Amino acid sequence: MAATSRTSAENLKIQEKLDQQAARKQLIGKFVPYLGLAFLFVFFTAVTGGLFISPDNLSNMIEQCFTMCLVATGAAFVYAQGNMDFSIGAACGVAQMCGGMLLVQAGWPMPVAMIATLLVPVVTCCLVSLISVVFKVPVFIGSMCVRALLTGILTIGVSRNEIRIPIGEYPIMNNNVFKAIVLIVVIGIGVYLFHYTRIGKYARAIGGNKNTARQAGIKVINQQFLAYILLGLCVGIAGIFQMFRSSMVNMNSGSGIEFNIMLAVVLGGFPMTGGDKASLPAAVIGAITATLLSNGLAMWGLDPNIVNGVKGAIFIIMIGLSYDRSAGKLIN
Repeated sequence: MAATSRTSAENLKIQEKLDQQAARKQLIGKFVPYLGLAFLFVFFTAVTGGLFISPDNLSNMIEQCFTMCLVATGAAFVYAQGNMDFSIGAACGVAQMCGGMLLVQAGWPMPVAMIATLLVPVVTCCLVSLISVVFKVPVFIGSMCVRALLTGILTIGVSRNEIRIPIGEYPIMNNNVFKAIVLIVVIGIGVYLFHYTRIGKYARAIGGNKNTARQAGIKVINQQFLAYILLGLCVGIAGIFQMFRSSMVNMNSGSGIEFNIMLAVVLGGFPMTGGDKASLPAAVIGAITATLLSNGLAMWGLDPNIVNGVKGAIFIIMIGLSYDRSAGKLIN
């Protein structure tokens, strides 16, 4: 009996320690993203001698933030479920390739070609989810397979000739006011769906505990497909504007988006495992922070390979700081 009491007391102490750790992680998750954003802005302004906040670079960062924030909005629904997708960069590239071919080579009307561009990532994201459902494998494995397939398609499609986009014929696609309206509308719809409808509620419930969500009557597979469709739509929108911004499609189109989104998620304090602490604004703040980090390191003169190494190190550190170790708590 005494042994049982001692065991219970020890369990309570361990549980209290886990709860304290969770509270610290939650506090870090709330304030670090904003402090990090402010720190990066001040730091890079200082080390670049003010070049970081020059009009040209600010314009460039706004363009980069536009793409990242769009994709992060869709990714929030997938990450809230505890899933991810490594294929979105390649999907964005293939979408641009298809759009460019239909617009420039096939002569399709611009709206029709852009609708096709929009649908390509939706199909590829659904394919990632389908592979996971059919073969019962983690989505990251399915997404790696799809990524390899899409990378091969993009390489073959543009290996001989880059696709040049006649941006002068479509000035609205590079109009800052139009892009700002699109971004505000997409984020606004995303926040509404994520925080005020069952779509977001179910996504967070699945991330918290998939089995419990299933027992509560949530159709987990349907919700997973819906989250990937939303991600695909956002990737498609970002791909359309990225294509007109760069005025060409080549083998590097869309590259790096998947890792930058993962970095944005952790920098914004968005839990990698999803759950009820997931927040769409956190993903957007993280996207802005990741953009400042990438741009600032480049402006500082670091070699691109070193930049990737620094981003990887920051990713590991943030995971270590924000990971909730109370997931294995002893008592409820």
